[in-house]
Amino acid sequence: MENISYIVFICFALPFLLGIPIVRKQTRLVLLFTFIGMCCCLFISEVNGLINSLIGQNLFYVTTNITPLTEELIKMLPILIYAIFISSERQTLLTIAFMTGLGFALLENSTILVETVVVQGSVDILWALIRTLGAGLLHSLCTTAVGVGISFIRDQKKIFLCGSFALLSFAIVYHSVYNSLIQSDYQYLGAAMPMLTYLIVVTILIVSFKKHIKQIKRREAES
Repeated sequence: MENISYIVFICFALPFLLGIPIVRKQTRLVLLFTFIGMCCCLFISEVNGLINSLIGQNLFYVTTNITPLTEELIKMLPILIYAIFISSERQTLLTIAFMTGLGFALLENSTILVETVVVQGSVDILWALIRTLGAGLLHSLCTTAVGVGISFIRDQKKIFLCGSFALLSFAIVYHSVYNSLIQSDYQYLGAAMPMLTYLIVVTILIVSFKKHIKQIKRREAES
């Protein structure tokens, strides 16, 4: 059988690519970075496979020490390039960062789903929920943290390099902790970790949005 990841990539990623010239500008950006996320996943799966064959370690070692580093690095690059050469506007970086992680997770989960069905014959709803709300959400959260962080340090020349490294390190550590938990006796804690983080992030965004609306109304009332 040919490499399943390439087959899944053709089935899922190409429709996103074909839709980019059709939709409006803001939606185009969403589709583009979802597609870029899938490309990152396809590329890094080959890199991880090569590294694994060279070092000859077991799956637990690779997924807790190697893949968090390589995957978070490759997902960070398109966000960093966009922030440096195009725009560092916070909401835009939040959007493209989340969609890059989402595209990565979409291809990864789809590939693992096909491989699991081929090997085991079937999967259940619990498996799907763990993959989606666990690993799937993890990738988007890590890239979102990086994207939002870059929006704060983009114009701070003195701390830009060390700040970017700190953001990448945070994403790597968070990813590694998740991978460690999900393969341990505390796998349900690991599965819940991204969802709990997501709820915190959404709550902060909602509160921030409400404050912003109140400020606008106050200015309108004063004027």
